Amino acid sequence: MMSVWFRTLVAVALVCAVPLVVTMLLANSERLVRAVLPNLLSFGVGVLIASAGLHLLPEALAHGTTATVLATTVAGFALFAGMEWLLEQHDHGHVHGLAMGVPHHEHPSGHWHPADHPHAPKRSLLPMAFGADVLHNFLDGILIAATFMVRPELGILTALAIGLHELPRELGTFSLFVHGGLSPKRAVMFNALTALFALGGAVVTLLVGAAAEQLAMAVLPFAAGSMLYIAMTVGRSVLPPVNGMMPFRRLGWLAAGSGMVALLVVA
Repeated sequence: MMSVWFRTLVAVALVCAVPLVVTMLLANSERLVRAVLPNLLSFGVGVLIASAGLHLLPEALAHGTTATVLATTVAGFALFAGMEWLLEQHDHGHVHGLAMGVPHHEHPSGHWHPADHPHAPKRSLLPMAFGADVLHNFLDGILIAATFMVRPELGILTALAIGLHELPRELGTFSLFVHGGLSPKRAVMFNALTALFALGGAVVTLLVGAAAEQLAMAVLPFAAGSMLYIAMTVGRSVLPPVNGMMPFRRLGWLAAGSGMVALLVVA
């Protein structure tokens, strides 16, 4: 029994550690983060859309009825929309940390006030992104633990698949945290905090068994709805035309994020 615990917790820790190391390296240069953030945000939007449409929803449909999955997805979308509305009642346009929602050519000085830009980052994005990441990481921990309980080889394959999926997703989450007002180094700390919930999901599963996996399947469409809402919110910020020109580079990064998730799902 202890071997299952050891293998599961080590696998979850490694899955969480790799994206954290990458974001830590990125956060060491705030100038680099400022330069790549708009493209990284677009990449994150693509990852969120593809994760919801190609990974979470098909998995949920395999374990539930279409009507139930649709209703739960809409519930997740609506809850996060309501959360944003409530938070924006207290948002007066002041964002703490680095305001880096637009690239240098739109604000050459690199200094701008969030209220001066129609697509400025909003504080409401931070708790939404944090909540969605917590939920997704908790589900990842459940799935890794559940497969290790069935067969160690299956657990290793599941951890590998989730690990490959986690790197682009956590990069996207890192960019959302910074866009929501955190400094890059604090964004890494938030990523580390959400990673603890993956360990929590694994521990809960190992303690209660198959019931936790059934709960995960029920929550998958809710997580998909939350991701779709965040993707829509961020997309409004980074994808509108700039000076009348379509942001083809950002659209390309969005396609790259979606394509990477699609490849990982197919593989």
